[in-house]
Amino acid sequence: MMHWDYWRLITIVSISGFVGLLFDQMLLFMFLATFVYAMWLQSIWNRLYEWLKEPKKYDSPSVDGVIDDICREIDRVGKQNRSRKKRLRGYLKQFQAATAALPDAVVVMDDFGKVEWANKAAQLLLGIRWPQDSHVRVNNLIRDPQFHKLLHAPVSKDSIAVVASPIRAEQQLEVKIVNYMGKGRMLIARDMTQTIKLQQMRRDFVANVSHELRTPLTVLHGYLEMFTAESSAEQWGGALPVMQQQTQRMDAMIKDLLVLSQLEMGEKPLEHKPINVGDLLRSIVKDAEQLQHYQQHKIKLELESDKLLLADSDELRSAVSNLVFNAVKYTPAESTVTIRWMVSDKNGCIVVNDNGHGIAEHHLDRLTERFYRVDSGRSQEAGGTGLGLAIVKHILQRHDAELRISSEVGEGSQFSCCFPLLHVLDS
Repeated sequence: MMHWDYWRLITIVSISGFVGLLFDQMLLFMFLATFVYAMWLQSIWNRLYEWLKEPKKYDSPSVDGVIDDICREIDRVGKQNRSRKKRLRGYLKQFQAATAALPDAVVVMDDFGKVEWANKAAQLLLGIRWPQDSHVRVNNLIRDPQFHKLLHAPVSKDSIAVVASPIRAEQQLEVKIVNYMGKGRMLIARDMTQTIKLQQMRRDFVANVSHELRTPLTVLHGYLEMFTAESSAEQWGGALPVMQQQTQRMDAMIKDLLVLSQLEMGEKPLEHKPINVGDLLRSIVKDAEQLQHYQQHKIKLELESDKLLLADSDELRSAVSNLVFNAVKYTPAESTVTIRWMVSDKNGCIVVNDNGHGIAEHHLDRLTERFYRVDSGRSQEAGGTGLGLAIVKHILQRHDAELRISSEVGEGSQFSCCFPLLHVLDS
């Protein structure tokens, strides 16, 4: 309380004045007492200053009066600040934990473009490490012309660019810059590789469907323009088989597209039943031998296990038939096609192997894309729609299975349908 200081000063001056009066030196004694009091106050203020500078090293001065009030107020404000800092640290940890869980890269920059903070995804997508790259300019870490142009342009809602990742050139990133806390900026990068790939696949799909339908329609349109009511039976007789072939081709394509659509949308529920794989494969071999492309092919069936497979019978037959029929269609006459059912300690696999022309390695990753053909001319001659392997892939995905493809030019190809052991049952 401030009144303590007043009473203390009055008491000291009064006592010193009374003592000085006894020695007939009242003013001198009052001056000396006031001077000593002032020196004492100065020492207290010095202790207060030292305590403010190093509160952990020195104790606060304990004196009744305004100094004690100041110390109490400083303690109160300090506790509030410590509590506020604790809350802010908690918020910061929550923010860092939340951004660390994001799949997108987040980099906080100052107004000079220097890194102030980055999450873990920034290292995976952009190669920016925190805290190792602290206060390093972002344009020194990401050397892409499109990014540099974006970084030096005024920030707006359209401040977006697609750049190649500095970590993996084949990875495409969508980079966006937004304002952050005044003059600061935040860089956000998202992996768009799959999205861009899907967009390209969609464009290819539309283009391929248009191309695939245009050919038979052109043939039909050409014949219909050529014929009139007076056309002879001989003329019609030569054209009708060709027209019928083209309509069958379109019909097969539309059926396959509908099957793909049903598989993707999951419109048809799976009916898992134990299937005797040996019986299924024998039936598929008989069907393959009836194909018009079957030219003394040697189809070998190797059953290395008598275990059953839990699957949808119709879909499994469709997937394996596609692989076996492709092996017959796209291999030369008298080629060998081997169909194998085997079970290991990891999975159960139906393997279709042929000794045909083989497939170049750069085609393998795209074989299951719709309408993708290694040899367009040979595929169309064989009557394929370009959708068979896409159907196989989707069927296997619905069964938690995997299609594995390996091939060498001149050596042949191998297609393996591998199912988890959970789907393999004892007979």
